[in-house]
This record gives sequence, C-alpha cells and structure tokens, in this order.
Amino acid sequence: MTRLLLTLMLAALVQAAALAQRSPDFAEKFMTLCAKDSTVKCVTVSPKMMAQLVKQNNTDHPENLLQAMSKLKSARIVTASTDYYQKAEDLLTKNSRRFKAQRTYRNGEQHGSFFTRKDRKGRTVELIMLHEDCSHDRLTIVCLTGNIDEEFLCFLYNYKTFKN
Repeated sequence: MTRLLLTLMLAALVQAAALAQRSPDFAEKFMTLCAKDSTVKCVTVSPKMMAQLVKQNNTDHPENLLQAMSKLKSARIVTASTDYYQKAEDLLTKNSRRFKAQRTYRNGEQHGSFFTRKDRKGRTVELIMLHEDCSHDRLTIVCLTGNIDEEFLCFLYNYKTFKN
C-alpha cells in the first residue's frame, strides 16, 4: 500500500513539474481572451516549419535573415481589427512582471511596440511585436519564441548595435 501511495505521489509530482515548465506564450493568452470572436485569427509556425524555412537555400534570403530564423523555436501571428490593440497592450501591462516593454515606433497611421519575456537565467525567450495599421483597421501581433539574443534583437530593430 505504501509503495502504491509513493508511486502515485511521484507521478503527481512529475505531472506538476511538467505543467509548470510549459507556460503559455502571449499569443495563446491573447487568443483565450478573444475566443468568442471568430474574426480574430492565429497562425502558428511550428519548429519543424521554421527548420524547413531555414533549410531552403535556393531562395534569395539574406544570410542574416536565415541566421536569425534558425534561432527561433516558433512563431505565432495573430490578426484582428484595431479594436483589439488596447486589449493586447492591457494584457501586456497587466503582466508587466513577465513582459517588459522594449521599443515603440510611430509612422503616420502605423504604430506599435516590442515586448520581451526573459527566463529565470535572464535570457530572452519570447518577443512580442504589436503593430497597428489604422488606415486598414488591422492589428497584427507577432509572437516569437526561441533563442532571442542581442544579435537577433539588433537585426529586428534594424540596428548595428544596441548602443545606437
């Protein structure tokens, strides 16, 4: 009886540890909030698809783009109307201990912001890009997970170094 109880406790502990390690990314959390609205769409690019994109050498991709893509684990692209921009920003602000604002930009009718999430070791493991195009009533959220190092962020921000 003791052995059975010990086995059940061990199984429960392993299951709890597995659930604790797998935390939902921002896109998953956002889609949960918008589950009742069929106009909000999410497309996921899996790790296998990312690897296939990187392996396609016959296309004219810049080398730094291929290198950046090889560092990603997955990508989720959420599209919705601009009505959801504030909802997305509020969710990020509500979880400010988890997601840190990095950069914002504005270009006429388009604007957006970048947020990052770090793991316990201080490595950036998730990058969220919000982009609102008011002229087309379109919100795009890109959620990237993987090895998002300084080189990758500089590439995305179009900087040579962070010191610029």
